[in-house]
Amino acid sequence: MKEQLRTILATSTGLPTSSITDNASLTHDLGLDSLDTVDIVLQMEDQFKVSIPDDDYPKLQTVGAIYEYLQHKIAVTA
Repeated sequence: MKEQLRTILATSTGLPTSSITDNASLTHDLGLDSLDTVDIVLQMEDQFKVSIPDDDYPKLQTVGAIYEYLQHKIAVTA
């Protein structure tokens, strides 16, 4: 799942997956804005078959935080 997440982020940013670390901030390190974040969330919802409410967006600040969030969402829906 982590590689799939990195692939989504790499596609959106144009960066190589190897440069997308767990500590990378979506805004500061990857250069994403709020519209980019919405697009990424939609891709994650489709890829991982989860629903991510708008209220949860602030929790998704780093790659590692997104990964942990997705793990939790998938475990809850399984």
